[in-house]
Amino acid sequence: MFKKILFGSCLTEYCDHIFNYALNLAQDNDAKLWIYHGLGRLNLSEEKVVEAISRAEVKVKDAYVDKMKKKDFTNYAINVSDGDVVSEISKLARNAGIEAMVMGTSTAAPLAVGESVNTGPLGSITAETILWAPCPVIIVPPSLIPGLARG
Repeated sequence: MFKKILFGSCLTEYCDHIFNYALNLAQDNDAKLWIYHGLGRLNLSEEKVVEAISRAEVKVKDAYVDKMKKKDFTNYAINVSDGDVVSEISKLARNAGIEAMVMGTSTAAPLAVGESVNTGPLGSITAETILWAPCPVIIVPPSLIPGLARG
C-alpha cells in the first residue's frame, strides 16, 4: 500500500510507541521509512546550528537504529533540520515523494493518569501538519499506546 513512509519524532518515550507503529507499517508494506526530527527555529550561528543538528542526529540514531537492526530493517533514512517543524516535515514529504506520514497526537502522553480528556486532542505540530502535509497523515491514537488504553 505505502512504499515511502515518514515518521515524525519528538524523541520522547511516548514517541517510541509511535515509532514502533511506523516501523511495523514500513515492514508490513516493504516500505522505506524516513525518520524526521525537527529542532524548531534556532537563533544560532550557522556553525552552532550544524552542531545542534549533528547532536540531534546522534540522538535519533541512538533512539531508533538498534530497534530497526533487531527487526532486520535497513531501509531507512534519518533527517534532522532546524526551521519551522511543520514547513520542514512537509517539504521533506513533498521532496521525497512520501506516501504517508505517521505521527502521534502530541509530544507528550496526552491522556496521562489524572489528566482531563477535555484538553486539545492534538498538539500544535500534529494539527498543523495535517493541514499542510502533501500526503495522508496517520495519527496513532493513545488507545494504541501500552498503558494508555482504557480497559
